[in-house]
Amino acid sequence: MLKTTIYGIILTSIVITVSIFYIFHSQKIPPNLFQVISGLNKKYLLLSLLSLFIFHTCDNLRVFIISRAINLRYSFLYGYVVSLVSTFGATITPAHLGGEFLPLYTLKRIGGEFYQIMSVITLKGISGLFFYIFFLPFTIQALINDPKEAKELLIIIGIITGISLVIYILWSVLKNKRGLIRKEYLLKLKYTFFKYLIICKRFFKYQKKVFFGALVLSMLMYIALLFIGVFLVKAFNSKASIKEIFLSQLPLIYAIFISPTPGGSGVGEVGAVVVFESFIGNVFIAPFAILWRIMSQYLGALFGSIFFVILTLKDFVFHKGRF
Repeated sequence: MLKTTIYGIILTSIVITVSIFYIFHSQKIPPNLFQVISGLNKKYLLLSLLSLFIFHTCDNLRVFIISRAINLRYSFLYGYVVSLVSTFGATITPAHLGGEFLPLYTLKRIGGEFYQIMSVITLKGISGLFFYIFFLPFTIQALINDPKEAKELLIIIGIITGISLVIYILWSVLKNKRGLIRKEYLLKLKYTFFKYLIICKRFFKYQKKVFFGALVLSMLMYIALLFIGVFLVKAFNSKASIKEIFLSQLPLIYAIFISPTPGGSGVGEVGAVVVFESFIGNVFIAPFAILWRIMSQYLGALFGSIFFVILTLKDFVFHKGRF
């Protein structure tokens, strides 16, 4: 696990560095950049941070109520650790796989059975898809209303996906990789598969209210994510329309979701330039795009990485390398 995490951090750092270099190289940079940043509307910056907190609170709550419903118990505060570490995992792994992989660690270490954790991950994933299904018509409408933006986002996704595919093939050939999922995990999954199916079936049969609550929390979670961008734009341009900012972000959120790069890196940074430029202007769009990515993705991942290091060190020192 640690080896995979280190590789993920290195790969993500490279992609982010290249993206930032490209953005600052291709966009105009204001000479008074630090004055501009220090002069931003503090109220909207605080509201953006509050939206980030609400995002992780909703994520915490949906996993917490699902876990309680299948008799997997932990403290609510530890739920924030689960959420932040999941964000860290999603940020450093291709196609956000770590967001589902690291809960196997954070929930296992507090006594969760494998089939319980897999059920939590599955139900969490299903509830999360509700947002993408619900807002799909609005996203399509946004793309139709701005075909230039849609074309640029598709080009960005295509280029980054192609580069990622080439790198993955070369890496697989050079390192003779066995794959992302080890054989022992597959055997364990097969062994507990029927327990996993039974608990999911029972959940949908007897815990309909809990699942509905998870759907609502997932919707609120992603809305809070979108409002991070709304309030950041307002910090730069207080006259911008909240509705227009909210809807214009939808294609970018979908683009990040389907991106094969770790945490949607590359797509998120360059895509933010395309989506937010009409609100921010080309003079300030480069620092804004980086700030938006830090607030919406990397800040949570940073805290998650700190908690991950603390947990793994604690388990290694006090539990003889349990992790």
